[in-house]
Amino acid sequence: MTNPEDTDIEDTDIEDTDRIYSSPQETVQPFEFNHSVAAVFDDMINRSVPGYGLNIDLISLLASRYAQTGSHLYDLGCSSGRATLALAEASPDTCRIIGVDNSVAMIDVCSTAIEAHPHEDRIELRCEDLLETPVHDASMIVLNYTLQFLALSVRGPLIQRLYSALKPSGVLFIAEKIADTVPHQQTALDDLHLDFKRRTGYSELEIAQKRAALERVLIPESESEHLDRLRDAGFETVATLSKAINFCGFIGIKAGNPR
Repeated sequence: MTNPEDTDIEDTDIEDTDRIYSSPQETVQPFEFNHSVAAVFDDMINRSVPGYGLNIDLISLLASRYAQTGSHLYDLGCSSGRATLALAEASPDTCRIIGVDNSVAMIDVCSTAIEAHPHEDRIELRCEDLLETPVHDASMIVLNYTLQFLALSVRGPLIQRLYSALKPSGVLFIAEKIADTVPHQQTALDDLHLDFKRRTGYSELEIAQKRAALERVLIPESESEHLDRLRDAGFETVATLSKAINFCGFIGIKAGNPR
């Protein structure tokens, strides 16, 4: 599987390059997953999120081990479908993959991505609120940079509900931007993240305007808060699976019979 972070920005088609914040905006509107964002989403996330490609590979790795025959695999907040396809490609042919997103624009992009894909007939897309979508008979659930956009008050109940929906030995994968509880450590992580975005070609204007757009829209939590929430929900095995600057991938594995 190709790591998208190995691709230079110069190799990206001009139409797919993120330039949303390249011109001065009199008023920066709160970030939303609209058609403008959907059109450049893959470029945006590759250039903004350290470790994104690694986490897609980890989702594939987890699916190859934990996806159970005849079960459902959920990608909640499926965006452009990268994780959705990773689940399909690594799981048994009897698994049903369900991608959920509340953005019509992102579902359109995801639909295009899975068209004519060898596993297209096993993938179902739903344009709906993941807080309301029914989840059942699941052996793997993915929240890939999704939880951070939900209100703090609903995160615990959601994780508890997903735990209940998982079959024994099922796994939940969560990737998130994290906040360090020690101020000088947070400053160091922020500085490195800014350097990462500069290295991928973003200007100071783009960085500043996107930061303003995400303020009060993306609410990060600490690594320990995520791990404690998984333990509180009842997961037997809880761990940080990946860490790249201020982004982490977590797993919770439900108790069950050995695989």
